[in-house]
Amino acid sequence: MEDIRGMRAPFLAIGGNKMFKMLYDSNFTYDSSMPVYENRPPSWPYTLDYKIFHDCMIPPCPTRSYPGVWEVPMVMWQDLNGGRCSMGDACSNPPTADGVYKMLIKNFERHYTTNRAPFGLFYHAAWFTQPHHKEGFIAFLDTIVNMQDVWLVTNWQAIQWVRDPTPLSRINSFPPFQCNYPERPRRCNNPKVCNLWHKSGVRYMRTCQPCPDVYPWTGKTGVRNSRVDNEIIEES
Repeated sequence: MEDIRGMRAPFLAIGGNKMFKMLYDSNFTYDSSMPVYENRPPSWPYTLDYKIFHDCMIPPCPTRSYPGVWEVPMVMWQDLNGGRCSMGDACSNPPTADGVYKMLIKNFERHYTTNRAPFGLFYHAAWFTQPHHKEGFIAFLDTIVNMQDVWLVTNWQAIQWVRDPTPLSRINSFPPFQCNYPERPRRCNNPKVCNLWHKSGVRYMRTCQPCPDVYPWTGKTGVRNSRVDNEIIEES
């Protein structure tokens, strides 16, 4: 559980002060659920030690202080037609790989050539099922990984750098950017499918761990009547 450091609200349905109190009480490092319309210049990650500085696009936003909790803002992109979106797959995506590449570069350069605020690559997995999306995205990654002052990092890693800005001369020894995982678990290729009862009905959950007694959710909403149903793998 120590690797679960942040969250994004489902459908960006922010829970206002209640949600951010939960983050504060549970010692989360960050949230990344709030779109920011202004993107010239783009916003850096910021703490909720003070009131948010931007307009609340999807209320309710937090109105109180939550010291130590960070917000990784979803700085809005612009598609090739000028429309704005808070996630890459919400834009009007071009029909070709070259168009996808150009849209990514256009938005990346707004960050890279101004204040160097972290450029968020926020997508749903289904977006990558389109071959030209994947092709354009990989071409974009190939471009930026060859730049000597660009790193691909997680939200948590970006926050660690903001907390401790480290010059390029020492970046290769910056602990949060290290990739030394000699004991990383092997990939699980045959997850269990748990049939779990919830107050709203049956929920199915895939996991490589033992099935829980109740569906994991907030509050006492589960029912202790669950089972493993591996046959569902063939149906899904």
